[in-house]
Amino acid sequence: MDYGTSYEKNLMEIVDVFKQPVARLILNENLNSLLKFCLKIRKKGESKRPKRASNISGYQSKDINLNSPEIKSLCNVITLQSNIFLKEIFNINQNLSLRNLWINFNEYKDYHMIHEHPFSVISGVFYVKTPKNCGNIVFGSNSKINNYIHPENIIEYNNYNTAFWFLPSVEGTLYLFPSWLKHYTEPNFSNESRVSISFNLT
Repeated sequence: MDYGTSYEKNLMEIVDVFKQPVARLILNENLNSLLKFCLKIRKKGESKRPKRASNISGYQSKDINLNSPEIKSLCNVITLQSNIFLKEIFNINQNLSLRNLWINFNEYKDYHMIHEHPFSVISGVFYVKTPKNCGNIVFGSNSKINNYIHPENIIEYNNYNTAFWFLPSVEGTLYLFPSWLKHYTEPNFSNESRVSISFNLT
């Protein structure tokens, strides 16, 4: 089908609007030490997070003491990289500090429903243990494109035509994202725990 001359096509200018970045970093943290710390927190049997928590079954701890020596290195990296992310990508001059941090255990078929992190600026997750088939993290668009375009008509998914973006859960990976970006996790179909550490910065 002829949509016009090449001259008419060349008049088209694409302006990207409302981009939502996610930062991914591979950290050199001691995963064995962090896993032992997470197991210790869970074994204490402390109360879980309140009902507003996003997990469907599974375990989410209360907020962890940010001065705990076992997570000091991780907290420092999170704070440093989040500030770089905010200033260099968002062009926002605000000094962020770590507000809270908690631990997630997702067993077989456990997952997190779609949610966001209000009253924060940057949020994220660090993966401590990720067995095969334990589920990805999924980010959702506010465009509601699925209400307008049938998936069968999409030639190839890209940033403009997808309602959800899947990123793999990999041990040692840190994801940073704006706190208003909706996200959820897929069910864990492994027989082992998926262990992660989530956090917010303000």
